[in-house]
Amino acid sequence: MALILLVDDDRHVRSSLENLLASIGYDTAGFDSGEALLESDPLPEGDCAILDVRMKAVTGFALQQALRARAWTTPIIFLTACCDDETRTRAIEGGAFAFLCKPFDEDDLLAVIEAAIALAQG
Repeated sequence: MALILLVDDDRHVRSSLENLLASIGYDTAGFDSGEALLESDPLPEGDCAILDVRMKAVTGFALQQALRARAWTTPIIFLTACCDDETRTRAIEGGAFAFLCKPFDEDDLLAVIEAAIALAQG
């Protein structure tokens, strides 16, 4: 089964996503910060990663950049409350697979995850 990496400093968001994804059979690995993911040894290669933009210390954008510098190819989906055009453009230009706003529609999120997994498993 596909592994979805969740990086968000809000444990309620992580828990909600973990429950949603587990209910349809996905495996998840949650991280409370970008640092926690980057310090993983080995760095996990999931089928997709869901990142928040605003996190303490390492932002979602800094995490995206650090992961790409390590030649990490897992598709990144940003799920954030920062939904202005500038933020969306920055995420996509940085290589994000998709950009969704909180609050999110579960069906939209699941469709984007399925597309990201198809790309990763291509």
